[in-house]
Amino acid sequence: MTGGQRSRGRSRRLRLPHIGLLAVLVALFVGASALALVGEEEGRAPGDVTLAGVPVGGLTEGEIAAIARRRADEVLEDPLVIQVIEETGFRFSTSRVGLGARPQLRRAVADATRPRSPFARLAGRLGVGGARDVPLRFTLDEEQVDALLERVVGEVNQPAASARLEVTESDIVLLPARQGFGVDPADLRRRILDFPGQIDVVRTALAPPVDDAAARRARGRALRALAQPAEVTFKGRSVEIGTDVLRSALSFEERPPRMAVRLDPEIIGAALSPAFSSRTGPARDAAFRVQGDRVRLVPAATGRALNIERIARQIVARPGAPVTVRFEISEPEVTTAELRELHIEELVSSFTTPYACCQPRVTNIQLAAELLDGMIIPPGGRFSLNEALGERTAERGFVSAPQIAAGKLEEAIGGGVSQIATTIFNAAFFAGVQLVTHTPHSFYISRYPAGREATVSHGGPELIFVNDWPAGILIDAEAGSEHITFRFFSADLGRRVETESGEPHDYVQPRTFRKVNPDLEPGTEVVEQPAGGAGFTISYTRRVYRGDDLKRDESYTWRYRPQDAYIEVGPPEPDKPDKPERPGEKPDKEPVEEPPSDPGGTPETPPPTNTRTGEETIPAPSPLPPPLPGAA
Repeated sequence: MTGGQRSRGRSRRLRLPHIGLLAVLVALFVGASALALVGEEEGRAPGDVTLAGVPVGGLTEGEIAAIARRRADEVLEDPLVIQVIEETGFRFSTSRVGLGARPQLRRAVADATRPRSPFARLAGRLGVGGARDVPLRFTLDEEQVDALLERVVGEVNQPAASARLEVTESDIVLLPARQGFGVDPADLRRRILDFPGQIDVVRTALAPPVDDAAARRARGRALRALAQPAEVTFKGRSVEIGTDVLRSALSFEERPPRMAVRLDPEIIGAALSPAFSSRTGPARDAAFRVQGDRVRLVPAATGRALNIERIARQIVARPGAPVTVRFEISEPEVTTAELRELHIEELVSSFTTPYACCQPRVTNIQLAAELLDGMIIPPGGRFSLNEALGERTAERGFVSAPQIAAGKLEEAIGGGVSQIATTIFNAAFFAGVQLVTHTPHSFYISRYPAGREATVSHGGPELIFVNDWPAGILIDAEAGSEHITFRFFSADLGRRVETESGEPHDYVQPRTFRKVNPDLEPGTEVVEQPAGGAGFTISYTRRVYRGDDLKRDESYTWRYRPQDAYIEVGPPEPDKPDKPERPGEKPDKEPVEEPPSDPGGTPETPPPTNTRTGEETIPAPSPLPPPLPGAA
């Protein structure tokens, strides 16, 4: 055996005792770790844990939560005190509850029952590790904390003031910063959020947000920018901005610890815009323009505007160097492709109703027409007149005018809008769209087609139809001084509408209803509403074709009530001596007859809905009742 071999053999023999010792230590550690596990159960606090100073070792989660809740109540009873340690002294006390404090109970229980690591358990068994105290933390209301901080800082601090720069006609003057004295607001806020019983603070010097050195650097940048005119160029065109304009646009902005040099974009833009007006303009939405009985699609256009903010920054950053114009691009909200897909091309229906000039109701009709003009109903789109117009209020420009309510005329904001409903109903009727719901007036108004009309009121009744054609509908509304016209533009698609109206029948004459009003003089009468036309029943049909195919076949019937008279009468006159009645003689007064409880019209079939102008066949009607003056 060589010497080298003997040496290696001796080395192996020397290592064996060390390996054995290591194995013994590992065994002892494993055994001690196993012993350390004894007595610690899941969901219970280890034996040496305290919660906000209260021992909780070995307790369950529920028991720990109860202790945490009681401890939180005790903490919240004490005020939070903020004290400035100085000769003058400042002491401020506030309620902890007033800070919106909420104890973090779940977090406290989780921290208290968190298992210890094996090393910590072993150290605890050997008496080496110390006890663990779990703090009870609180969540505070941020707004209440900020209010407290603002109050304390406002009373304690003498705030610092940043340096300022003042632009004069010939110079830029530096106004030095002023050092402050007080507590650091950020540090005080952190300490409040820790929620101790008392916070002791010391007032110290407070540095200004922007000091004199930062202001001097900003002054230097500004002077360099004012040293010569700024040259702005684009594709061979150059515009010079004079130093007087630059000076008038110059301003400074605090960005602690810096001071930024700015040029007012409005002033710089006013100097540049005229030179580049041919290259700029707002984005333009695609739109339809009505030309007679056709529609022209006006394409959308991309908008371009000078990027004044960037130009101003470059003038300051590169004084004396030419600045290249940059543009901001804006896209239209409505694109040409979107409108082209609607296939709106030509007039498909039109309807007009008249009115007397210059009445208050005309104001409401014209305002409603403005709101509806240009509206587009896409294929499959649902149109609700109440949703399209919104609530009729004085704030929106609607005025008081007569309308029919419960069989009587009364003044209401938005009166007259039912003429909008009737006119657009008939335009929809002759456009062949699906009529979902509509309600005619309770008694007949002669300016409307008998039965084929509609009324609306915010909250009901409603006028709803659906554009069930594969092309959009553009609504064109025109309200003049004596008539309102609605025109629907779409694709023809072979649509055709035919209608027939029957003769009025089952006439019912109006009645007179008297009601005693004790506030009137005995024997007097006040006419609330005079008698009008008779009630009657009317029927009509609608057939809608797409080419040679019948798309829908509809029949409608409506029964109008008569326009009854309503009269208020005074109480009876004092009794007079009876005089004998002669044969056939009528009494001096008619008996008082109370009005009916439901004076509205009655549909005999589901109410109609509207479409497009087409050939209309109406038999010669019987004489209809006279019109109702001023009705909606």
